[in-house]
Amino acid sequence: MTRFILLILMFSCNNENIIKDFSTDENYAIETTINASIIHTINGKLKAKIDVGKMERFNKNQVIYLSEGVKLNFYNNDILSSTLTSEKAEIDEEKNLLKALVNVTLTDKSEKTLNSSSLLWDRNSDDVYTKENVTIITNDEVIYGSGFKSDSKFERYFINDVKGNFSFNVED
Repeated sequence: MTRFILLILMFSCNNENIIKDFSTDENYAIETTINASIIHTINGKLKAKIDVGKMERFNKNQVIYLSEGVKLNFYNNDILSSTLTSEKAEIDEEKNLLKALVNVTLTDKSEKTLNSSSLLWDRNSDDVYTKENVTIITNDEVIYGSGFKSDSKFERYFINDVKGNFSFNVED
């Protein structure tokens, strides 16, 4: 009988740590949504729409994790101006930042395309930027650089350490 009680005490001590580790709140999403859309408006005007395959929020965390395909459409006066796509993204609600990750592309309405491994969108300033390497492809140019900054319309942009083939119009 004494051996049996010692065995129970021994197993219960070991199992307690396993159960405790297994059941912590941080291991499980407190919210999961499949095929979700998030709409961002300013003064009632559509500014951005995010479509995502899977959205998860974890306990004690101000970050929303997006996966299974992310598509972020930017609008100007309710007209589509550019589109950002990636495999994954993270939304930091406290800082109002979306960080797109893995196979990131940004395209505008004139078929200009940026490729990078990550890109951030700041909802407060409406800037899109990265410190990572970028490639921008247009109808007649391929531009390489590290570091990039633009507004969400992707009309005017800045690149650091620029390389590539460029077309210039020279006026007399």
